[in-house]
Amino acid sequence: MRSLQTYILLGILVSKTLLAFPDRDARGERVDNFVALQSKIILNLTKRSYEAGERIPLTFTVTNTGKEVVRIFPSFDFRYSFQIIVKDENDRILTPIEDPDFPDPILKRRTTIVNLVGDENKEISLHRNESFSKTIYLDEYYQFLPDQKFYITGYFYPNYTEDKSAFLRSQNTVGFLFQNSKQVRKDSVSRQISENGGLSPEEIIFLFLGAEMKKRWEYHFKWIDFSEYILAYDRYSSAYAEANVGERETIIEDFKEYLTESPSGALKYFKVMSVDYPSKRDARVQVYVERMMGRFKTRYEYIYTLRQEEGSRVGFWQIKNLLVKVKK
Repeated sequence: MRSLQTYILLGILVSKTLLAFPDRDARGERVDNFVALQSKIILNLTKRSYEAGERIPLTFTVTNTGKEVVRIFPSFDFRYSFQIIVKDENDRILTPIEDPDFPDPILKRRTTIVNLVGDENKEISLHRNESFSKTIYLDEYYQFLPDQKFYITGYFYPNYTEDKSAFLRSQNTVGFLFQNSKQVRKDSVSRQISENGGLSPEEIIFLFLGAEMKKRWEYHFKWIDFSEYILAYDRYSSAYAEANVGERETIIEDFKEYLTESPSGALKYFKVMSVDYPSKRDARVQVYVERMMGRFKTRYEYIYTLRQEEGSRVGFWQIKNLLVKVKK
């Protein structure tokens, strides 16, 4: 008896789900709907990190992956059909700036030919491999705290006005890092450096390259973290990585001797172009450099990566990495 009741209940639930979608198109022709069976939802962001003041476009894509035509009825107010959950890095749900008002009017099913002008929904037919996309600008609806990561999951309601219980979850979850603007980060780090009485990354690069121009190698080397900086040079990186602790000191001494030989030519001119702070303790300094090899001048773009030490040497930045590009 209980088994019979179970089958009856399942039959009722299945029938309600099937009836949730209009079984006739705009011409009144009877059709089947395969949304739940052969559709997938994908979310996309344009970047992995955004700054305050930037637009944050989230693309919500519905794709028909099957062989039959899929019919969806997205609402003109996208918040009905395209709903999202935003969580921070602590798995807390972010509340929208203004919660959407979802009224519950008396709903009328489309079972006859009707004039769709002024209707709250638009009927869209997706054939095999066709997609429908909607872009949502998250910065308009959420207030993000800086220096945090956020994760987004999407839920698509194929016909929200007629069935609020039928939805599809996005196959992926996208995330991004939200930061203050570069200028705000730069001012914040500058204040921190001033309070700690340390030098800025820009000042360190001036001292670092100035010492090279004057051949004052002891002052040049004091700013380098050789355990990481040496890995930027292919000639030494493999040997250093494979060596044991005792051998690494010898390799570093050979590396220092190599740097004093100015293998790329004598440094004649440099200019700091920009300073960027990916985080509070990291900095990237872009430098324009001119070197002379005999009578030939070569122009470079150097990008130094620096990191601020912790503990007793707070405010002291060390050079961790170097990326070199030849300028034409």
